[in-house]
Amino acid sequence: ASKPSPSMSPEAAGEVRAEAVHAISSGEHRIKQHRGEANAYHSYGEDKVHAFAGYINSLLQDDPDLADVMPVDTHSDALFGAVGSGVLLCKLINMCQPGIIFERAINLKIKGIHHKVENQNLAINSAKAIGCNVVNIGAADLIEGKEHLVLGLVWQVIKIMLLKKVSLRELPELAVLLEDSETLADLLKLSPELILLRWVNHHLRRAGSDLVVSNFGEHFRDSRAYVLLMAQICPEHCDTTPLSETDPRKRAARVITNAGKMGCKHFVTPDHIANGNAQLNMAFTALLFNNYPALELPSESEVRQEMAELLDDDDAESSREERVFRNWINSLGLSNDVNSLYEDCRTGEPLLEIMERLVPDSVNWKMVKRGTKIQIKLVQNCNYVVDVAQAIGVKVVNLGGADIERGNKKLILGLVWQLMRYDTIALLEKLGGGKKVADQDLIKWANDKVGGKGKMTSFQDADLASSRFLLQLCDGVTPGVVNWEVVTAGVSPEDREQNAKYCLSVARKMGCGVFLLWEDVVEVKPKMLMTFVGALMALDASKNW
Repeated sequence: ASKPSPSMSPEAAGEVRAEAVHAISSGEHRIKQHRGEANAYHSYGEDKVHAFAGYINSLLQDDPDLADVMPVDTHSDALFGAVGSGVLLCKLINMCQPGIIFERAINLKIKGIHHKVENQNLAINSAKAIGCNVVNIGAADLIEGKEHLVLGLVWQVIKIMLLKKVSLRELPELAVLLEDSETLADLLKLSPELILLRWVNHHLRRAGSDLVVSNFGEHFRDSRAYVLLMAQICPEHCDTTPLSETDPRKRAARVITNAGKMGCKHFVTPDHIANGNAQLNMAFTALLFNNYPALELPSESEVRQEMAELLDDDDAESSREERVFRNWINSLGLSNDVNSLYEDCRTGEPLLEIMERLVPDSVNWKMVKRGTKIQIKLVQNCNYVVDVAQAIGVKVVNLGGADIERGNKKLILGLVWQLMRYDTIALLEKLGGGKKVADQDLIKWANDKVGGKGKMTSFQDADLASSRFLLQLCDGVTPGVVNWEVVTAGVSPEDREQNAKYCLSVARKMGCGVFLLWEDVVEVKPKMLMTFVGALMALDASKNW
């Protein structure tokens, strides 16, 4: 590890040593040190840089738009320079959630720093829209290739990509991982990482082993779990003969050889496994899961009916809202990710954390029963949610704590929407010097900004479905940002979809954190459109703040 600089304070030196110890303990025994602003130091592991670069190459190396940076050298720090233009990050995020970025909005021909800034804004705000926490990451940080910030963002995107299949909705067969007395609702509350560990243990039991893993570091160091798991899920390519190898690194090397036969040779090297690199082991395990889940749910299982009821998607609009709100919440960087909006909110804790973010010191945490599973205490937590919401001025009509604890979908969606709206309005009022802001103020501002090029009557105005007024509004806030050659008349469903996708990407490249989906635009969903116009108004106001 790098030694602390002689000019560093004892406190800073202690922080560097602590980071190095943490990195070494998680398998990062090659640590680099980078001097940041105000002589702050950040450490990062070369192993992760090289592993991430290799995985990105596997996804994007044939993309002609990235010919100038692909493949990224996996034996150096080339990744930090490769992300500088913003094109690579935009492409990676689009691989994670196809269509989140309208690719014609990406500046492929970089003619100045402003093109890089727009691309990085597009990447950052699109990452937020899929649930990444990008607090304190700016376009300049990515252009400059600030190592710890680039790695942090890249890892979040890769992690979302790897874990999105680790869910009951994507793979109902995960229901076989239920433990005694558990319900599907309990499984929905688990993080994807915990579900992955259960999956490994499930196959270890099927292999007749008494081995149990509860972390991705120490418990995978001797490779025994990998050998047994891979022989169980892919017997045509793997067996248990590597267990006869007594040297842990040689055994790990045989695991990697078998992974290559399975088409899963990414993220880990024998050293990563033997050193217990938890992050890269988790990524490798997710890769194995995505390609070889090897789970089967009995056709006569009663769980199937329970699952159908729990994951009922009769209301597509509510399902979309749940995803949008969940991604907004996760972008805030709470103590734990929200995996299932309805189930996770039943404890009250995520909702209280959101309100604490919106209004610091609004929550008295002594009133909260953290981590409780006792119903009466959960109801008390949820009652306190309602009390705090009322205290900070959030509308909570006909909502009680018991409604939240029972997982009432409609009422939980309503509360989270009010919190999202509160966030938008509070920012506008702050930028406006404390002046109260209502929907009509947003509509008047939008019409004034567009001038004679269009007009909206309300957030329910059917003409908004074409996105042309919204694009005129974007162009009014940042002249020249819209390439009108891309914009269609917005008459046919296909044209409206294209305009809406382009419109959202234009707003994000301007610097707006917008979470609505293109469907919300073409279907003219007033709540979501209000947040879009509010984000543009806030951006415009911030230029003079």
